[in-house]
Amino acid sequence: MATDPGAGSWALTTVTGADTLTDVHALIEKMMCAGQVEDEDRFPFEIAVAEIAANIVEHAGDGAPVTMRLELRLSPDRIEACFQDDGRPARVDLETVRMPGDMAERGRGLAIALAALDELSYRRRGGSNRWILVRERADPA
Repeated sequence: MATDPGAGSWALTTVTGADTLTDVHALIEKMMCAGQVEDEDRFPFEIAVAEIAANIVEHAGDGAPVTMRLELRLSPDRIEACFQDDGRPARVDLETVRMPGDMAERGRGLAIALAALDELSYRRRGGSNRWILVRERADPA
């Protein structure tokens, strides 16, 4: 279910499934329509959010659905996303993430997200995973 928690803020709470990525893209579109975001910020941010969402859908539940919340925030100088899910812990060290070789069929999502963002962090607390994504706006509104 998508909600508008306040000016400059949008949220989606869902149980992951076949429509999750479509719902995530729809929420991003809602945010982008509400504020003027240049393509040089919009496209990398949207790609990064989609990559993290896809990882949650695929890996957090180990094949089973998980409850996921996505909050988006738009401010004059930055775009932010915060994911929270009740899936299993992500076994990832963001300091060591690298783009895999050309022949690799998987494993590019986190590297792509890191390249597209100014900040990406992951934290596990109290049975919940939390991902924070930040892109500084190239041309602040």
